[in-house]
Amino acid sequence: MLHIPALGPTGPYRTRNRTTVPDASGSPALELASVPGLVVSHWIDQLRASAPLPVADTAEVLGKAADVFEAQEILGDDLAAHERRTSALTGTPVTVVRECDRLITETLRDVGRAPSAARPTGCAPVGTPLPAAPSAGAAWCRTGDVFAVHAAGNSPGVHAMWLEALALGYRVVVRPSTRDPLTPFRLVTALRQAGVPPTQLVVAPCDHATADLIIERSDRALVYGGQDVVDKYRNRGDVRLQGPGRSKLVVAADADRGVGLGLARTGALYHAGTACTATTGVLVERDPTEFAGELAAALRQAAPAHPLNDAALLPCLPQTEAERLAAAVLDRTKDAVVHLAPRVERLGGEGSLATVTPAVVELESPRNPLLSYEVPFPCVWVAPFERRAVDVLDDSLVLSLHTEDMALVAEATELTAVSNVYRSKPTSWLHPDVPHDGFLGEFLMRAKGLAHSRR
Repeated sequence: MLHIPALGPTGPYRTRNRTTVPDASGSPALELASVPGLVVSHWIDQLRASAPLPVADTAEVLGKAADVFEAQEILGDDLAAHERRTSALTGTPVTVVRECDRLITETLRDVGRAPSAARPTGCAPVGTPLPAAPSAGAAWCRTGDVFAVHAAGNSPGVHAMWLEALALGYRVVVRPSTRDPLTPFRLVTALRQAGVPPTQLVVAPCDHATADLIIERSDRALVYGGQDVVDKYRNRGDVRLQGPGRSKLVVAADADRGVGLGLARTGALYHAGTACTATTGVLVERDPTEFAGELAAALRQAAPAHPLNDAALLPCLPQTEAERLAAAVLDRTKDAVVHLAPRVERLGGEGSLATVTPAVVELESPRNPLLSYEVPFPCVWVAPFERRAVDVLDDSLVLSLHTEDMALVAEATELTAVSNVYRSKPTSWLHPDVPHDGFLGEFLMRAKGLAHSRR
């Protein structure tokens, strides 16, 4: 069994208390250190007392970390072996793991892109020496020193997000998910080997009480979780929440129906349906019943496969958990039309590895709360759309509108609880210049007025 230590300010830290982490079949796969609160608190003090990585060195060091991440053996695994191990551990298709690892290395090699896009035009870049700054203007400054990350385990790609904080001078505490401790361990090890001092960056696996302590001791925190986590921290200005996405697609009557069907299929299957940007709700302006049937036929082609199979499109998990998820959907469909019912498919081999096939359910009204009900497999709720009721589209991480009506797109853009608005793109579409739920720099930095006399 693989043993994964914590990574403290002085190096690997092994603890007596350990958590046994099962793989996607439910079989024990590794043991993960569990760091006590007093130790983590001391680590945060050490991080706070250390100086940030010089801005001038950041791009070179992080670029070197990308090379290490790709080329070096860590925990005895090269990158390909790491990706296979991560896939087997989490049940995420190996093609998705590879895609996420590419996102991490691309971010490392271009880590200044997002901060530059987020920085107000009136602010001097981070690290600008005072003599070179405008005599009257603004500096872009950190709002704290220590940044905590409570990572999710649904996708390795979440670890590309917090790299921006490191580039902006924050010292970072990563509390990994027990579902995927492998990705942050490999990433932080690569960063340290590339030259990031260990007093800048630690990995602290821990229990929930210690996780809360990390948030309290840090200046800013990025927290992933479900609605319960959102409810717990929603009023905290120092916590950036990454909760349910509830991403939606609108297929208007004026748009190509076949293209809309392709957008829905792509969005539903994105990252095996587990990502917050995967499509949860589809609102159809003309004949939603026919559209739901067509989408069901398209998603029925997503065949069950082992996560290490390059053809895999669906998440894998222990059979009992798969049965619970499928039942949770079916229990909610008594007053709906099920066009494609989720099935649990056993994949054989050791343990109880299984997958859940896609589901498509038609709702009578777009105001049915099920339109925003998320589960970690491809499950789409289809409802009718009326242009007089654009408010039903609110509360979406991503809202994509397949339409030629730019007035409708403009109206949707004004919805205050929608983070990203796309036209005729899948909800899962990504671009390095398009923020994910806003720029992280907006949360980490502030404009500080600056005036000085030149001599």
